Amino acid sequence: MAEINASSQQTLDSILAKIGAKKVDTTTTPKNKTQLGQEDFLKLMTAQLSNQDPFQPQSNDQMIAQMAQFSTVSGIAQLNSTLSGIQTQISDNRIATAANFVGKTVLVPGNIALPDDTGAISGAVDLPSDATGLTIQITKETGELVKSIDLGANNAGLVGFSWDGKDNKGQNVGAQRYIVKALMTAGGKQSQASTDIYAPITEAQVGTSGSDQMFNVGGIGAVKMTDIKAFKY
Repeated sequence: MAEINASSQQTLDSILAKIGAKKVDTTTTPKNKTQLGQEDFLKLMTAQLSNQDPFQPQSNDQMIAQMAQFSTVSGIAQLNSTLSGIQTQISDNRIATAANFVGKTVLVPGNIALPDDTGAISGAVDLPSDATGLTIQITKETGELVKSIDLGANNAGLVGFSWDGKDNKGQNVGAQRYIVKALMTAGGKQSQASTDIYAPITEAQVGTSGSDQMFNVGGIGAVKMTDIKAFKY
């Protein structure tokens, strides 16, 4: 293969500099290469120019197209490197942001409620359709009913509820966790509706890049960030 003389090398370096391509440091280039680099491109292009038919030389458009193609490939490589750095920064920021959620009270799907410092619990019922009647039943884990709350008729959507932790006699029940059940009446038929519970985030999991951000929520377990419906401070 033809070698590049000093004059040709300077000319090519000047052209490549104008299109944004930088010369590769050959002192750091591995001997056993599996990919073509800039130095290989320069040698191939020089050989092509040296061996072309002088009566049918390569047109300026073809030459510019080849240089533009090389410049594009070089630019993509630099872009990939930049995006990799941005991805690392986003991952670091994601971890820091997730840590700030620890200790916050969130509304998430579930039916196990842990009382707060006052013994109260709160949440919401996700009605799939309008209901002529809605009742919240709160029981201990043993199945003992401790409170029944009549919320009456409600439109479809989230319907909030709260309980102060006291029974019908005004005494604190004092259980460590409760089971919440919602019964809705629509079209003359009674059915069970999905419930959401306000509970504290106890842990923020550090997942891999591209995975869903996960939190551990008291009484509920692992919850995706996208499943959080509301925050309460």
